[in-house]
Amino acid sequence: MKRMIQLTVACVAVLAVVPTATFGEVIEVGDLNIIDDLGNPSDGLRYLDMTFSAGLSQAAALANAQSTYSNARLATPDEFDNLFEASGIQLNGPIPASAGFTTGTSVSLSTGANYDGGALAAALGLTVGNNLIVYTDPDGSDDTSSTRDLLQFGPTFVFVAQFSGVPSSNGGWLLVSDAAVVPEPSTYAGLLGITCVSLLAYDWRRKRQQAA
Repeated sequence: MKRMIQLTVACVAVLAVVPTATFGEVIEVGDLNIIDDLGNPSDGLRYLDMTFSAGLSQAAALANAQSTYSNARLATPDEFDNLFEASGIQLNGPIPASAGFTTGTSVSLSTGANYDGGALAAALGLTVGNNLIVYTDPDGSDDTSSTRDLLQFGPTFVFVAQFSGVPSSNGGWLLVSDAAVVPEPSTYAGLLGITCVSLLAYDWRRKRQQAA
């Protein structure tokens, strides 16, 4: 009986310190930035640190990333939007992050209180001069008259812009690899609960067998 009481107390203590689930965030794990946002279509998707693509052409960036993550690829327009949502960036208006893949002039996406203060740019791992440039290059040309070619993150803003030229050292491509399984804290609690019940049941059966 004493051992069962001890096990019960231990299980309750462990479950009490398991954190409650939090959603809508980007978790940094080494050179990965994983969306942990239940209901987000990209929940679990692994965004690669920008160091894989800084200053490289699109083809060179992909080759560099694939040497470490064989299935690395360019993020899709929707995945840009999902990353913004998970990181907590609020838009000034109806134009989304994926506008970097469409035609049009330069336009502000998020400023002031709507912006995350550059936290997402810092998480992506490249903040040369407090700015981060992420290329989209929707038409593969240097024509600045019709396309938005990049997103620029600063300390107080993020906007999409026209561009002519090749990526510089403070810019790169947003790359992703396959989805990762990211157990929510509530899942850990459930697993711990099942484990504790199993231990208690095993201890109870063992004592009955010894008494028989």
